[in-house]
Amino acid sequence: MDPNETDVEAFENRLRETYKRDSDQDHVAHWVKEYKSTFERRIDDEKARPIEEIRAEERANISLNLILSLSVAVIFTIWAFVNSDQMLRISRNIKQYITINLGWFFVALSSASLIYLAWLAFSRFGDVVLGDPDVKPEFSNLAWYSMLFSAGMGVGILFWGGVEPIIHYLANPAGESATTEAARHAMALTMFHWGFHGWGVYTLCAVAVAFHGFRHRKSYLISSAVTGLVSKRWQRPLAIVADLTATLAIIFGLAASLGTGSLQLAAGLDSTFGLNMSTPNGYTIIIACLTVAFLFSASTGLEKGIRILSELNMFIAVILLGFVFVCGPSLFSIKLTVDTLGGYLTQLPSLSFKVAPFTKEYETWMADWTITYFSWWVAWAPFVGIFIARISRGRTIKELILGSTLVPVLMTVVWFSVFGGMAFSLVLGGDTGLASLISDQKYQDSLFYILNQMPLTQITSTLAVILIATFLITSADSACFVIAMMTSEGDLDPKAGLKVVWGVVMATITVFLARHGNLDPIQAVAQMSAIPFSIILVMMAVALPMKLAHHVEQKRI
Repeated sequence: MDPNETDVEAFENRLRETYKRDSDQDHVAHWVKEYKSTFERRIDDEKARPIEEIRAEERANISLNLILSLSVAVIFTIWAFVNSDQMLRISRNIKQYITINLGWFFVALSSASLIYLAWLAFSRFGDVVLGDPDVKPEFSNLAWYSMLFSAGMGVGILFWGGVEPIIHYLANPAGESATTEAARHAMALTMFHWGFHGWGVYTLCAVAVAFHGFRHRKSYLISSAVTGLVSKRWQRPLAIVADLTATLAIIFGLAASLGTGSLQLAAGLDSTFGLNMSTPNGYTIIIACLTVAFLFSASTGLEKGIRILSELNMFIAVILLGFVFVCGPSLFSIKLTVDTLGGYLTQLPSLSFKVAPFTKEYETWMADWTITYFSWWVAWAPFVGIFIARISRGRTIKELILGSTLVPVLMTVVWFSVFGGMAFSLVLGGDTGLASLISDQKYQDSLFYILNQMPLTQITSTLAVILIATFLITSADSACFVIAMMTSEGDLDPKAGLKVVWGVVMATITVFLARHGNLDPIQAVAQMSAIPFSIILVMMAVALPMKLAHHVEQKRI
């Protein structure tokens, strides 16, 4: 038998396919029992290892990860500034290749993650506590949900909240455009992109890292959740690859999001204060100011900086949402919320596995939208997943899964229905300005255009600018925190100097991505980093139930 094989059930099935005679069944049962005992001894030996030995091994891997990830980031940055045209051309080719050839994989991975999490939450493993059995949650529900939402979606819903439904309404990929059915389908598609699938990928990563960190004395590293799949000989190479892949995904995925947010922040400053920030120099100034802000926040630690900013984000977001709801088409927004939730849940099963190989036009549309989103969520998964894991001590696996999927998705439905409802009321009322912005692909201007059609424009636009900035600062602060953890032995309170180093690196990459003023290189970089990490994510899903099988005897364990 293969001592590296850890899938006991698969091993047993292969034996029974080979040895089918009744006289062989006793031998098969003996071999399976011996095989299972070998695997369980490996887990028990891991538990019995001295903590100093575990930390020394992780320290060696982390030092190498720090060197390799910094080297890749520096090389990319130099290349981007020395030959930006070549970088842009290559990035577009990479984006096209990924969306055309690997789209089916990202759809399958995201949908499978949801099915997997539903099973995990309501299985015998759902009551396992992430931490000591008697420990209580470290953060209140309000603080926890605020940090979840700020890190997970944040500035993205501000960028796309009022414009994406209209884009799909005016160019319906599945039928006639600008009709009632096109409007309903547009809202369902928007929620498909921003709903359960994104949060499912985040949560899968979070549960795996949290369990191994809080219950198996591992550092809060991606590698902690996968090394148990292989024998000791291959554990260090796998750990290095897993952590390096995750670190690069965080760096480039976060830089891509900072780049997107910087475009919208520049548009807001132009519209609200009459500045001329939508230029390469303007983007550079914005990113420099954001960098100073998030590095200051990072220096204050998780309890102060990120928590306070996250709660501030939620406070301002609720005010802005409430204003648009009250001053906009309130009754229409309520109806749209209910209709969107129903349409989304109704279409979710078919959309979850739709890749349209027979419909070239729809497949092309999916490449530009669905696959771009899903690969982006995978690129963000190590960052958001590790961050969610870090703030989820004391919660059960079921609490973590349900809390980080259902609540954020409901909040997202409300947000898109209110801002989308306002946008629909403008378009259906004969307004052509929003459609013109969409035609010119000036999506970053859409939020401020919508606010300009409402009363108290200067106040609400200023609030929106502040909210975009604080969302960006929170995301960057969280990312610096996570990357510093991954390159400092999984330290729950990494040194400020290391966070500064990574903050400067991410800011430098973001300057290159944003200064061209378009989304192509931003999306390409995020997708490029998602490919290798998606394999690691699958390995995490395979490894987790094997370890959880040892924690099912009590109710809270």
